Amino acid sequence: MAIKLFFALAQMMADAGADLTPDQVAQLMRRWLAGEVRACGEPAYDPATGWQMFQLWLRTDIGQAVQVTGRVTPPDFYIIDVRPLTTTETAEFAQWETRK
Repeated sequence: MAIKLFFALAQMMADAGADLTPDQVAQLMRRWLAGEVRACGEPAYDPATGWQMFQLWLRTDIGQAVQVTGRVTPPDFYIIDVRPLTTTETAEFAQWETRK
């Protein structure tokens, strides 16, 4: 299973205020797949493209809550967006973290 990154991911993350590099995103996803990082996730579907997607809320090594959005094309994941969670989303994610 390969984790592939959208070519413009670094610029998109910088524009969104995510304090990560593309390599750190790939490492975070590898750690999630290995069960080392907890994430709240759900499938998503983009009717415009027909893509099966996923959205994960998880924390970076420095504790920043982020959403990773990717496209599922078995057996690979294509990471297409990473952004910080909003204040409301972060509060919701923190509640989820205490329940699990």
